[in-house]
Amino acid sequence: MKRAGIIFASFMLLTAYAFSLPKFMDEEYAKQFCELWNKTPTLTEGLSKWSKKTGNKGYRIIRFYRQDCGGVEKAIELHIAPKDKKAVCIYGGKATDQKADFLMFATDKNWKSLAKGEFGFLGMGIMSKMTFQGSKWEAMQNMGPFKAFLLNLDKVPHSMECP
Repeated sequence: MKRAGIIFASFMLLTAYAFSLPKFMDEEYAKQFCELWNKTPTLTEGLSKWSKKTGNKGYRIIRFYRQDCGGVEKAIELHIAPKDKKAVCIYGGKATDQKADFLMFATDKNWKSLAKGEFGFLGMGIMSKMTFQGSKWEAMQNMGPFKAFLLNLDKVPHSMECP
């Protein structure tokens, strides 16, 4: 009887924890991903030059979403601004109506694969696993940080429910 109570209590704790996790690529996930960006030197330092090409906005926009959970209307985005010679995430949340510098989307299966570092030969498989809109030249010039971005996808604890 005591053991059944412990098992039930453990189940309830795990269930509560699972429900408190953000859903992969929901607004809360985007906020936490933005915080993680700012703790990742490969992104903050590696994209310092890239982040300066802001146009009139003062920041760059990276938008992404899961194909398995709807279309671009379910997208989230990061705003990356140059600050103190670094590329700093200043916003992570629901997509705005502004034009994104980069838009990426993929199936859940492919997002998981990319987050595990399954990039293919020299990283060339990345573009075959996702749809990428934006300057491919800029992406290729920043392949190290781009890979770090993808590897960070799985570092924010999340559930795989659709947002």
